[in-house]
Amino acid sequence: MKRMIKRMAAVGAALLLVLAAGCGQQTVELDPAEALNQLKAEISFTDQMTDMDSAGACRFYDVDTDWVADAAAYIGSGATAESMAVFEAADTDAAGSIAEALRTFTDSWIAGYSDYMPEEVPKLENAVLEQSGSYVVFCVAPDHDTAETAVHDLLNP
Repeated sequence: MKRMIKRMAAVGAALLLVLAAGCGQQTVELDPAEALNQLKAEISFTDQMTDMDSAGACRFYDVDTDWVADAAAYIGSGATAESMAVFEAADTDAAGSIAEALRTFTDSWIAGYSDYMPEEVPKLENAVLEQSGSYVVFCVAPDHDTAETAVHDLLNP
């Protein structure tokens, strides 16, 4: 009888661990190109935008390719500061490095657009930058609230 109670307690404890693990933050899995297409359907831009592959996104945002497993970007003509990218990092440490590179990119563009087109600076100051696990999403859009909601929903299904 004692043996049976111990087994039931062990099974109960194991079940609680499994249930508790399920209550944690859901891990998101994204294909950067598909995620970018989803965001493009939800976020409007005023500039003429062009798609970029992983290598182009890394060059444009000055992100080390060693940090990136895959990426996709949607880049404006330069007439505005508008752009958007989804990065899948090699690991969570690399994702942190990508996020830092995107902050540096944003600061650099704020300095450049301050003289060139100061009306674009608020878009950059309100850029959406969100990291979830090994994914980093960046968006500079005319409507910050819509972009923020779309990015949050993408990373927190």
